[in-house]
Amino acid sequence: MSRSNLIFLLRALLSLAFLYYGFRKLGGFPAEVAIYEAIGFGQFPRFVTGSVEVGGAILLWVRGWRGVAGLILLSTVCIGLAALLIWVGPPYWHMLVLITASAAVAIAHRNDIISRIPRSAQGH
Repeated sequence: MSRSNLIFLLRALLSLAFLYYGFRKLGGFPAEVAIYEAIGFGQFPRFVTGSVEVGGAILLWVRGWRGVAGLILLSTVCIGLAALLIWVGPPYWHMLVLITASAAVAIAHRNDIISRIPRSAQGH
């Protein structure tokens, strides 16, 4: 499998995963509500997280924004993993898979990220 096909497959799988998890949060599934209750910040973060996940899944398919989407999703999963580690508990394995795949997409499309940084901040 070529590198571009592998990244395409990763984007497709990440989209499915983040649409699934995002819509579960936005839909108020009892398990999702319980997780956010256990964290103790109320339900507002559930809506923010779900919206970011769905938005990131969509951005994975917008040319010029794929790397940014990977970075947004990577950040979201890292924050989610920290919350699980601190307040909720296992399982964690799916978070590690999402972190790895999101990072791979962000790295593969790093030029999307670099192009969004103002030239003055790039040292030119």
